[in-house]
Amino acid sequence: MEYQLSVEQFRKSKMFDSNGKFHHNSGNRFKLFPFDTSSKAPVMELESLLGNFLCRIEGKEPKKITVADLVEKLKKETEIQAGQEELFFETIRQLFFTTNGMIRPLNLQMIEQIPCTEMSEIKIAEYLVDVLGESDSLRKSLSNTKVKASNNVLENLVLSKLEFGNPPKGKGGLKYFRIVESLRASFEEDFNYVLGDSKRLREYLIELLELYFFSYTAQASLQLRRFMDGERDRNIPLYFCLEWEKTSQSRLCFTEGWQKLQSAIEKMFAHVITLEILNQTDDGSELVDYIRLGEIVSNDEKDKKISEQIDALTALYRASITDCAEMNDMKKKFSPSGMTAASLSFLFDSIRIQFENTGRNARYKSYANKFESCCRNFLKNRGRSGRMLNLSEENLIFITKLCIKNQDHMRLKDVFKAFERRGIFLDDISKEQATDYYEKLNLIEKKSDSGDAKYVKRIL
Repeated sequence: MEYQLSVEQFRKSKMFDSNGKFHHNSGNRFKLFPFDTSSKAPVMELESLLGNFLCRIEGKEPKKITVADLVEKLKKETEIQAGQEELFFETIRQLFFTTNGMIRPLNLQMIEQIPCTEMSEIKIAEYLVDVLGESDSLRKSLSNTKVKASNNVLENLVLSKLEFGNPPKGKGGLKYFRIVESLRASFEEDFNYVLGDSKRLREYLIELLELYFFSYTAQASLQLRRFMDGERDRNIPLYFCLEWEKTSQSRLCFTEGWQKLQSAIEKMFAHVITLEILNQTDDGSELVDYIRLGEIVSNDEKDKKISEQIDALTALYRASITDCAEMNDMKKKFSPSGMTAASLSFLFDSIRIQFENTGRNARYKSYANKFESCCRNFLKNRGRSGRMLNLSEENLIFITKLCIKNQDHMRLKDVFKAFERRGIFLDDISKEQATDYYEKLNLIEKKSDSGDAKYVKRIL
């Protein structure tokens, strides 16, 4: 499919109303992040969307079931002595339902029954399914887990009564665009590992999603900042410190940590609108992000053609904005990377400056703050140095378990490389602190006196 921008399509899009007034509507032609600009409170916990996430992987929806419904179904296969009906009802209610009448999340099928009605949570569940892994791989992991029967006969009987249906027609449609591929393989491996044991499933599934929700969104934001020079298959170093260690502003955890990420996420909504405009194309054109656009315009002839098309849409956008003198003072600049790079930069900067210098700034910041709120588990205030990306003891143990999995041990330097596969970078000082912590837990095994011969034992 050839990429062909269309001024006419842009005019007819949902970004312009019937009176020709421009609105910063997004997600109609290109879905990037699951946030919005409203003042509504951000999603702080992923537990309530877990069932929706799992059901989306399998392409199904749970059929609601009450205690009374379940008891009636169980009665057909269970012999209940006369006069014991009320006791049976109460037993089922206490074993398998919470005090608010929701089914207890004892295993995958029951987790999938957890209702998710908040649109902000549903959008995040959809986002995680689309960007973290290939559906076939994730579906296979779920299927493999479900064939493992519980030792509890009553629980298995209850599971046989839970019903699922197909999602209503019309659901699906445009998927979130996966900007980076660098985390996909590790997520699929970690997802399969966590599902492989019922205890790990209960303890770590939510923590796994929180980790990758953060890492993917952080890496996507950092790659977007590189525009057409972005790389799908490489994690940009983002440095964390350990919760208990001393830090300073000369450390990488300060200069190449939260400071760098915060600068990138502040501009998230400008990228959202830029990419929505860059996908106002003729029918049949492929979806593009900056990286794909760079691949297309590597041909000099296409570079000139697409640059002119972007300029035409930029002119229409700028003409529709009447409240930003700073934007009107801007001039398009030359780029050594080519004509399209110059046109893209001019479009993006027009959008960014318009947001930063008008009454829309509060909503612009609100969009970035929605993700910043989700980073709280990985942030700690470090006094004069401000906030830094942080790993607690629990974070360190969890990620170490993901790296080593069922191996007896793993070379120490390979453990740190596995951290980086998951978007977590540590400088030399933090690595020494982590090594000391492993030694304190008696997890270090030395094959010789060489530093390269240190191994981290599997954490049970």
